[in-house]
Amino acid sequence: MRIQRGTVGLRITILSAVLPILLPVSLWSQLQGHALGNPSALPSIRNIEKHHWHIFGQVIDFRGEPIRGAQVHIDLGHGMTYLRDVQSDMQGRFSTQYELENTTFKTVTAKLSITRDGYHPAREIVDFGNGDKTWEIKITMREDTGNSQDLTEETLVKALGPKLRADLQGGTTAASKSKEITQGCEELLDRQDPVMALEALDKAVKKYPYCADCWMLLGLARLDAGGLTGAAREFTEAASAAEAGGNNLQRGRVKLIFGVLEDWKGEYDKAAGFLMQAKDQASNDPLVLQELGRTLVFQKNWEAADEYLGQAIRAGASKEAMLLRTQALLELGDTRAAAAQLKDYMGNQPAGDLPLPVHSLYTQVQERLKVESASKVASVLDQPPNNLAAAIPALQGIEAAANQDELPTILARTGADVQAFFQNFSNTISEEQVREARLGKKGETKDALDEKFQYLLLARPEKSGVGLEEYRTDKNGDRTGSKGLNAGFMLTSGFASASLVFHPLYQSGASFRLLGQQALAGHQCYAVAFAQRPEKAQIVERFNTDRDSVLVLFQGVAWIDKDTYKIVRLRSDLLAPQPKVRLERQTTEITYQPVQFTQLATALWLPSEVAVTVEWKGRTFRNSHSYSRFKLFNTEVKDKIRGTAPPATPPS
Repeated sequence: MRIQRGTVGLRITILSAVLPILLPVSLWSQLQGHALGNPSALPSIRNIEKHHWHIFGQVIDFRGEPIRGAQVHIDLGHGMTYLRDVQSDMQGRFSTQYELENTTFKTVTAKLSITRDGYHPAREIVDFGNGDKTWEIKITMREDTGNSQDLTEETLVKALGPKLRADLQGGTTAASKSKEITQGCEELLDRQDPVMALEALDKAVKKYPYCADCWMLLGLARLDAGGLTGAAREFTEAASAAEAGGNNLQRGRVKLIFGVLEDWKGEYDKAAGFLMQAKDQASNDPLVLQELGRTLVFQKNWEAADEYLGQAIRAGASKEAMLLRTQALLELGDTRAAAAQLKDYMGNQPAGDLPLPVHSLYTQVQERLKVESASKVASVLDQPPNNLAAAIPALQGIEAAANQDELPTILARTGADVQAFFQNFSNTISEEQVREARLGKKGETKDALDEKFQYLLLARPEKSGVGLEEYRTDKNGDRTGSKGLNAGFMLTSGFASASLVFHPLYQSGASFRLLGQQALAGHQCYAVAFAQRPEKAQIVERFNTDRDSVLVLFQGVAWIDKDTYKIVRLRSDLLAPQPKVRLERQTTEITYQPVQFTQLATALWLPSEVAVTVEWKGRTFRNSHSYSRFKLFNTEVKDKIRGTAPPATPPS
């Protein structure tokens, strides 16, 4: 006998031969008399109905770009049976199906945890209610740039959450006395359990939708739990409630939050706009002033950053404002003020106990103080062109400039060209031939090593970074270095970024002088000397040995085409020898050539020949580099910066 009940195919087979043994006589009689002719009369068999639930969504970044390869962990509760792990596809999409019993799942709540290398973990909790339909789940992941200056979600919650709770506790509205608000604040702020706080705060905003502080607390809980998409939704509701309530303090705090979100996106202009509005509505709020100062640091607007961070510190901002102001003062060239501000931050704490980013800033300040305390160095700016030509043969035949009237225009137009180069740079790959040599006392070659690499130049991905990253790979595409390092040779690099000294962001870190005009390699050129300023230089190199490390500053000459303002040749030398590490000389001479790619409208001016001479510990090294067979290289920068080795072969 086969008895079938339910709508999804639940089948129960009962063997009549064993029923008399398993069931009491009275029940067996009842079954014989009624059940066989009417299966619905069976009292012991439940009607179990199942539904199919489609859990699907998309993982994106702050700019709305899909994130592929994200690991999505789905938990519907009720034990291990309902755990799923899926991965987002090329469009960032993921999907899975569940077959759920209505008796167990009267409502469906999906908890999603998302991870991806190079991004902060994300989490979303979606309540689909007791209906029978789901909807697309949008998950926004925040890129992990490794920037220690970013405000963290945890810091924002700890800084803003207690203020919101205090305002609610001091209020007279029904929401102020709400047990849901009390419970949610305890979970979020006292127990640091944002997931547990979500349920109580979600109930609170449903009961009190006019409460802007309640919406902000719910948004902070979602943010702390890793749910950027949900948090943005709650903050938008908070903005509407604040506008309807006409509360300037609430308006200012919502603008503060929006400013922080824009900072995380790298949209610093938008962030500054929101934060200036927040300042207008909460003029002496230390957190608003601090975050405005942080954004100005990201924008490299050092003077304004110093002003607002100083205000934030006086208003009682966190000690983090002191670190940000230290950096601003350092970039402004006021090293002693930076040292004093950092001392206020440290108090009596030994430098060795500082966190790594703070210790790095401390070291930078100390090294700047040492550089500035050294005697003034005579540079290329102080020598007449005729004297310089004796030391720099490429200057022979120069027509000396009568005055410096043309210099501002030259710097402005050259700076614009350098800025455009880095902004519009397309990743390239070329063949690099390197000859590494050790020279004798008379300049003769004692030992030499010839090597060949694939040389990749990749646009730097950092939010505020300017420059290029370079890789050397072998013929198989595996990252590699010189085979001669253990034999005492020295491999040099970094030439494509040498023109950054002329970038508008960094020109303040050097002094310039127009030496004159000169014909060079078929170009009529301006010869412009430069020397980095120890108190303001932002582009500094570090020379490391097995025992010591020093900051190295440079001076040099650039030959700039008079018509195009392209740098066609650049030479750099040490601003001063470094006796601590016995570095006496480091001269780099770079020749640039235009490289035209069929895919690009304009040519890229790239290093074609480079010669480097280094005198260190009484030995002289000379490297020559030549570059050819340039191709555009298509690689996903997001994956590269997360440690994924770039492909070996460029597209055909």
